[in-house]
Amino acid sequence: MRPPTRRELTIAIALLLITVPIWAPALDVTGPDYRYEVAELADEDGKLAIDLPEGGYVADVQGIDCVDRSFDFPRRCLYDGGAIDGNVTGVNPAIVAVSGPSAGDELTRRAAADEYVVLGDTVYRRSATYVSANESVGMVVELGAERVDAATALDDVARDQQYVSAAAKRAVESGSLTTNEPIADANEVLVVDGDYYVVYEDSRPSSLSEKPAVERTLEALSVAAGAGLLLRRRR
Repeated sequence: MRPPTRRELTIAIALLLITVPIWAPALDVTGPDYRYEVAELADEDGKLAIDLPEGGYVADVQGIDCVDRSFDFPRRCLYDGGAIDGNVTGVNPAIVAVSGPSAGDELTRRAAADEYVVLGDTVYRRSATYVSANESVGMVVELGAERVDAATALDDVARDQQYVSAAAKRAVESGSLTTNEPIADANEVLVVDGDYYVVYEDSRPSSLSEKPAVERTLEALSVAAGAGLLLRRRR
């Protein structure tokens, strides 16, 4: 088979440049990439065990607060820690009256964050009980933390397998996933094949940021260069 001539190579390069707007978007060179890692969650003797990949770090699990193991322990978690040995009184001076205890309890439920909290490896169920509301103090509630088995919390907050997104399932199967779109059920407890997992974003690498105006300009220059090569070969 004979090698291509210079003319043929020039024509091939010219056609490649002219068709850049057609094939370049499929390569997805620019734009964000979302990289996800997977951690397995389990109950070990009633406590929460998190099996992370080497170097992995998960800071947020919906429904179970304070899984962050860093030194920057959120202030709200410290309040939960104070409720381990007994209820802690909380006050909201902005609310001086409610229509009744049921309305007060409804307010505390609306203001509640995740129902469960992890302190160390132990899981607790948060509680907030309305006490009273008056002009001198405001609304008074009792904040509590009741220990529960990790399995109870995981089963309560988990998204059943039939509702787990296809992207999250692929991440669980492979241990990690890089995608152009964010995973909708990331940071949720997911049930896959009877086990519990959380898919979390590890990083967002982007060697080239998405700049539509620049991309269109480069495409136009490529087309012009390709057309110029063809015209030169015809002369």
